[in-house]
Amino acid sequence: MRVLVVDDDPDLSMLMQLVLSRQGGHDVDTAGDGLEALALLAASEYDVVVLDWNMPRLDGLGLCAAIRGDLQRHDLPLLMVTALPDHATARAAGIDQVLGKPFSTSALLGAVDGLAQPA
Repeated sequence: MRVLVVDDDPDLSMLMQLVLSRQGGHDVDTAGDGLEALALLAASEYDVVVLDWNMPRLDGLGLCAAIRGDLQRHDLPLLMVTALPDHATARAAGIDQVLGKPFSTSALLGAVDGLAQPA
């Protein structure tokens, strides 16, 4: 399964990439913000996008709006990983699932695998 991790914190991004690739067996790409993620999404197909809320240039809600609107990818599962408590706003914007920070590796793997669509 191909996963795109979008987070402006390089340490957290690398941690999620390692967990998802080594423990989950997923093929993982990373992006540092929403604009970089849109470029990757235009060039490749992904099964799940894991995204942060607060990022420079284009935040998680803006990225979600672009994926759901401009890219017309209503079927692409979006997992938001955030320390912000307002999960209802994220869900209303089109995020499929919200995982609060800090999170366990098992919670991250479970959320990603739970959102994965069969090929």
